[in-house]
Amino acid sequence: MRKKMLFFLCFLTVLFINETKTEPIKVGKINMVSDMHDGENKRESGDSVSIHRKSETMTESLIDTKSELLPKTESEQRNHVRKYTLENGLVVLVRVLHTVPSVSIQLWYNVGSKDEHDGERGIAHLIEHMIFKGTKKLSESDINTIAHMLSGSINAFTSYDYTGYLFNLPSHNWKQVFPIMADCMENCVFKEDMLSSEMKAVIQELKMYRDKYMRSLIDEQIGLIFADHPYHHPIIGYKQDLWNVKAADLLAFYKKHYKPNNATLVVVGDVDPDEVFKQAVQDFGHIKADPLYTKEEFYFNQDISAKAIEMYRDVSQPQVVFTFVVPGSHAKKDHIISLAELVLGYGNSSRLYKKIVEELQLATSLGCMSEELFDHGLFFIIVEPKDAESIDAIQVAIKQELLDIAANGVTDEELTRAIKQTKIDLYSLLEENESQAYEIGKYFLATGDPDYVFNYLNFSYDQLKKETNDMIAQYLRPTLMHKGAILPLPETEKQEWAKLQKISDAGDQRILSGRVRTSEVEPPVYAATIKVGTRESFDFPKPKRATLSNGIKVLYHHTDNTPKIDIIMSLAARSYCDSEELPGLYNFVARMMTEGTKKYTAQEFARIIELRGISISVSPGKIAMNLLSEDLPFALEILNEVLTSAIFNEKEIEKVRTQIRSQLKRFWDEPNSFSGQLVRQELYKGHPYSKNILGTKESIDAIGKKDLIDFYHRYITPQGARIAIVGDLQQYDLIKELESKLGQFKGDSIAPTVFPVLTCNRAHEINYPINRDQVVLFLAGLSVDRKHQDYDKLMLFDQIFGGGVLGSMSSRLFDLREQSGLFYTINGSLIAGADEQPGMVMVKTIVSLDRLAESEKAIKNTMQTVVETITPQEFTEAKSAVINSLVNNFTSTDRMAEAFLFVDKYNFPADFFDTRAQQLEKITLDQVKEAAHKILENKDLLTVRVGRIDSLDKKEESKE
Repeated sequence: MRKKMLFFLCFLTVLFINETKTEPIKVGKINMVSDMHDGENKRESGDSVSIHRKSETMTESLIDTKSELLPKTESEQRNHVRKYTLENGLVVLVRVLHTVPSVSIQLWYNVGSKDEHDGERGIAHLIEHMIFKGTKKLSESDINTIAHMLSGSINAFTSYDYTGYLFNLPSHNWKQVFPIMADCMENCVFKEDMLSSEMKAVIQELKMYRDKYMRSLIDEQIGLIFADHPYHHPIIGYKQDLWNVKAADLLAFYKKHYKPNNATLVVVGDVDPDEVFKQAVQDFGHIKADPLYTKEEFYFNQDISAKAIEMYRDVSQPQVVFTFVVPGSHAKKDHIISLAELVLGYGNSSRLYKKIVEELQLATSLGCMSEELFDHGLFFIIVEPKDAESIDAIQVAIKQELLDIAANGVTDEELTRAIKQTKIDLYSLLEENESQAYEIGKYFLATGDPDYVFNYLNFSYDQLKKETNDMIAQYLRPTLMHKGAILPLPETEKQEWAKLQKISDAGDQRILSGRVRTSEVEPPVYAATIKVGTRESFDFPKPKRATLSNGIKVLYHHTDNTPKIDIIMSLAARSYCDSEELPGLYNFVARMMTEGTKKYTAQEFARIIELRGISISVSPGKIAMNLLSEDLPFALEILNEVLTSAIFNEKEIEKVRTQIRSQLKRFWDEPNSFSGQLVRQELYKGHPYSKNILGTKESIDAIGKKDLIDFYHRYITPQGARIAIVGDLQQYDLIKELESKLGQFKGDSIAPTVFPVLTCNRAHEINYPINRDQVVLFLAGLSVDRKHQDYDKLMLFDQIFGGGVLGSMSSRLFDLREQSGLFYTINGSLIAGADEQPGMVMVKTIVSLDRLAESEKAIKNTMQTVVETITPQEFTEAKSAVINSLVNNFTSTDRMAEAFLFVDKYNFPADFFDTRAQQLEKITLDQVKEAAHKILENKDLLTVRVGRIDSLDKKEESKE
């Protein structure tokens, strides 16, 4: 049910800047080593027996193996999928969700990279790119332009097993999409000239993934494991195949596989199912099926063997992954594999985390995940060891735990915990159109069951327990455990590695220099026939308000779409309140707040919340909780414990210190992450916004127990705190519950932060050398704050310049990508990070070293010319996109909570979202141009380059 790391999402642009700066919901919670964990719980010894017994009594009452696993509430009974099949074999799946007036439409083809043959590796993915380049009727720019006109976003994805195309858009525009998708099913043209520019972008994409080392390692593992199965070959293919591919090759593959009887249309959102079916017949019904089309079956010679691979790269923090082959999604066992993930490696009370991280202290992080391939799946145990020397001991310990489960089975507590967490994941899934459409489409292709994901837990407890035990015992045997590791590159090998990279670069440059696009990007044609629908009215939810006796401001709203609740607490002390003398102190304190309290040891704390499926994250200035509505009283007790009773045990302090050190290493190993820190340190020099919440190695080493306790008591206070609670609150007198649980939380007021005046620096450069295939290029300067009179004007400009709130591919920066193929991904904004203080004007991309100078020149030229070339139509479409996107802040309980806090933070009126459209409509194109000119006319931009740059010395003081 959870979205997985390896699934090859082809996101062509990734900038999302919306009104509340909320992130897209993550379906499921994978404790990946690449994530930043705000509260990693540890076992704590030395507490009294009475406390231990008390928590045992409380948790045992939760283990009810006879209770119904997924009760059928009224809301859940509506969770079904309507299925239609056209005469030509196209399957149409519809799931109705009326939460907000929006729709996700996804067209899935049952073809992926495994269906390619020798000489055409990567062609399925390349076709996915080229589909957007037009048909006999649609020009190269039509699809992007139409999506923008309809206030929608488009995307596509390729897996080993399938390929998909999606539109997310307001419900009043959904009917305009079907004719486009139908046309792309039968009339695509693949022009050689367009292929030349897109080929360069795909090669950039390939290089980008080579710099994602865990991704690269797992790709290498898959190649070793599936030596005689098509999964052996990477989805993106091989450069030697891509170099030689021609438009005719794409057309042949497309004509063979893109058939209605090999496709499934999935629609989720605010629609009438009968209207969807009628429209599908009208737009797709004429397309002829291929009655002779069949899917090839592939053999895999399974063996009792374990294979190992080591990759050496320019990193400080080693990583290791242990991999097993498990049944593929065709076997309908993904729900069992998911339970095994949760039992073994999700959360701090999971079996392997407790053993490896807590008890043996061999690693700083551990998590399990699976890759849901159709024929044969993969199960990963991903570990961040304390050092490379610990890897063998970690492997031995994992094998011992797996053998123990094979002999004795999982405990009732472990399985109950996994079931609760899976229920929370399902309820989160039910809030999101795109996520549901993805899961419905994937599992229908894999199993033929459109309701598979909604019936995830509709099995008896005994059956789930038996199958989970059998899965671990049968498929996670030590003799079948493959191992892969990313290890620091020895100094003696660095010169040789640099030679290999130069050889690779030279080959790319030699081949791609012969593939030059000579034509201009085609203007839109069919877009002129599109009729945009009338925006539907929407009653934006508004919170009720109250203030507790200790000063905490409460914003709350009841919705019974799912039986869950999200709690977000915002503290007066924001992340920029971090210590000047000991950078990283606030983050250290935040992590320690879930590492044991007066009532619970660290391991008891993790156990008691995870057994209920509750998630809690504490970060500087913010606490977020996600829970079943039945657990609200207990969750508020836990919140009070975290706020008032953290104990800062010496053992846990040292554990967290070690973890933060590893985080620092990993942070400075990832150019895409630390490039932003280099920019902030320079633009906001001497300003609180320049701080890195992780701190430095020296500061983390210097922080003591007294420092942590003093900061905790000074800055964790109810004064100025706000809490937003959204979800199924019907059964509660919420304010009474809050007063009872949090009313005794006391603390002093915090003096307001005095921000220094920011001044624009002269144009200058930072070159940060690190050995990577590509260079991160970051252009930046200061902009305006969130309440500045020009903010809204610049937000509309952003929609045209960089894709704005929708991440639109109809933007000037994406046009540059389309024309040149200089880069795979590019983001840009004039208001990035705008808050109480000014944000940034920024453009960020990842580019090959040989095309760096060309890219810089092209981007700067675009920035200099974009303002005067904005058309009235672009401006009108930008307004519509921003206005129609407002409802996206209310698709889920956590987004609503964020929206309520956003409005309150800036003292906007209660009807802020109701009047937003009218406010934006008043803005004129001339006003937008004037506001953008003020920002862009100052050419003193900071230029940061991170990669194989041979200029300035690496700033070790920043890293250390």
